[in-house]
Amino acid sequence: MKMRLFILSVFVLLLPAGLAYAAAPAMTAELASPVDSGRYLRMANNFFIIYDPADSMDVPYKDTGLTRLEAEKQILRASNATLPDLGWQAGLYPHWKGGLWLHASPMAFKPFYELKRYDQVTYGQAIEQLPSRPTGPPMIQRGLMKLEHLLGLPGRTQVFLFSDGKHSTAPGLEPEPLAQARMLADKYDVCFNIVSSATTPQGKKLLDDIASVNNCSQVFDFDTVFAKPEHLFGKLYMDTEQAGFNNVLFDFDKSSIKAEFGPALDKLGQFLLDQPTTYVVLSGFCDSIGSEAYNIGLSKRRAESVRNYLGKRFKISKDRLLPYWYGYANPVATNDTPEGRALNRRVTIAIRNGN
Repeated sequence: MKMRLFILSVFVLLLPAGLAYAAAPAMTAELASPVDSGRYLRMANNFFIIYDPADSMDVPYKDTGLTRLEAEKQILRASNATLPDLGWQAGLYPHWKGGLWLHASPMAFKPFYELKRYDQVTYGQAIEQLPSRPTGPPMIQRGLMKLEHLLGLPGRTQVFLFSDGKHSTAPGLEPEPLAQARMLADKYDVCFNIVSSATTPQGKKLLDDIASVNNCSQVFDFDTVFAKPEHLFGKLYMDTEQAGFNNVLFDFDKSSIKAEFGPALDKLGQFLLDQPTTYVVLSGFCDSIGSEAYNIGLSKRRAESVRNYLGKRFKISKDRLLPYWYGYANPVATNDTPEGRALNRRVTIAIRNGN
């Protein structure tokens, strides 16, 4: 904690006078539900984890002494420990659990945590029940098929889907994974957060294509989430004590970085080079003009614009520049005036210590 406070204090000194702390985020965002905590904002209403217990995950994971399947379970254990209790509806399901998979109904699979209000302790107990040994071939389509019976909940649902991009689809009996994901995205307010351990071009393309079915979905690299498990659930909530910098503003309908913000980003880039254990969370936002779907995409481009600036100019690896995007959620000023909308078109930066 002392180290984190030190880092934040140093960075404040690097900021020019016009880029100081932003006002506390207003809890009027369409996607954020008010909670009792003054520190956290809930940015989604529901979440599901779809766990991959396939035999293709039963391979050594680097030099950790774990299989990739065991590492997957460790990610979930550590990620769950970082979550505040903000009243989500949550579930925990495997892709499938073996059996006569050609004829089994998606509803036939018993969940490890049946859809209900999230509780960290009982959710953690459910994670411990997840298999650490493979249960059969990779079947990502089964997890996606199961979601059709679980979605339709009020508010936005974030789905965290582990996969290596492989699947064993029964021709004529099951939809292809991409087709199923497109159907779900068209029908429900759902975002896919895919934790990718794909090693083949075909597997990577499939997962990238699934993440492209709408603007709020994305691919997370398995290695990044293993090293920074708190990153996995970042789209479920915002920590207002860490997301205190409002240091990049954008012109209307633009995602290019304005020249006036170059010096601050240059100082940030040098700071990251000097402090190799730190990383940043980049959160993109928009004003309220335009559709939600368009603004989600625009806020994504803004977060990625800052990431690309720091990555290319300072050769900082992507696993230290972690982007999120929220559209017009969580405004820091009124959207009724040009001045307020200008403040809402932003990327905020939270600096975190990786140790």
